[in-house]
Amino acid sequence: MESTIGIKAAPKAVRSLLSACAASIALTMFATSGASARDIAPEIVSRVWLDGGSQVATVTLDGDEIARFKADDDDDEAAEEAEDLAGKLQEILSDKKFDANLLVPAREEGKAILKFDGNAVCSFDPLAGQDSDDIDEKKQATMAFDASTKLVNKVRVAFGAPPLSGLNEIADKPASKLEVLGQTFTGAASWYGGRFNGRKCSDGTRFNQERMTAAHRSLPFGTKILVKNRKTGDSCVVEVNDRGPFIDGRVIDLSKAAARELNMLSSGIAYVECTVLQ
Repeated sequence: MESTIGIKAAPKAVRSLLSACAASIALTMFATSGASARDIAPEIVSRVWLDGGSQVATVTLDGDEIARFKADDDDDEAAEEAEDLAGKLQEILSDKKFDANLLVPAREEGKAILKFDGNAVCSFDPLAGQDSDDIDEKKQATMAFDASTKLVNKVRVAFGAPPLSGLNEIADKPASKLEVLGQTFTGAASWYGGRFNGRKCSDGTRFNQERMTAAHRSLPFGTKILVKNRKTGDSCVVEVNDRGPFIDGRVIDLSKAAARELNMLSSGIAYVECTVLQ
């Protein structure tokens, strides 16, 4: 005759085992639900309506506004730009190979650019339908990068990737500085520590191998770089405070802490992709 033992009626050891199993199942279900959420195709919608004497067009991602355009009510440019952007995003985000961690903002003149895995995959004009003749180039460049950053971070968060921080200061920087942001380069990365720990870096500070720093040949000190190990997928953000590497074929030299994050301590060398964030 079969019988069922409830958790309360079971011996203490059995109750502990059952509780642990239940907790494990709950965590597994939670993790699975988070992963499956990424498999659901995002809902990208463009909408247009009249607001007084203006035409307003928006693009939403799962109901959250990610882009807005405005024009005169007899001008369809804003609506067309929103519809075109929605179509491009739907195609990009529905791709099974899409990884939000590889999405970064950029700009080209007055155009907002989205870069995926180092390549420009989408562009739009945040001033579509508006008279931009009275807006100087610096302001247009800033607006374009701001629009790209807003859209990228909304998408990254929706797909479970961390938003890119430290980009809001861009509004006060000249257009020449904007050109570096979003720049992506790839190549071999090495790391250094040990006898170099405590030595003076090129920026005048003391090298601390447990800080998230890096050496680069030309990027300004203080530049933040998103570094991704192309083999393992591990990534981290480092700050340039030193010069190097001075070995042909290498593009960046990382601190021991950064190398640990990228899971390249034992290999010593890794093929990486670097994106300038700030």
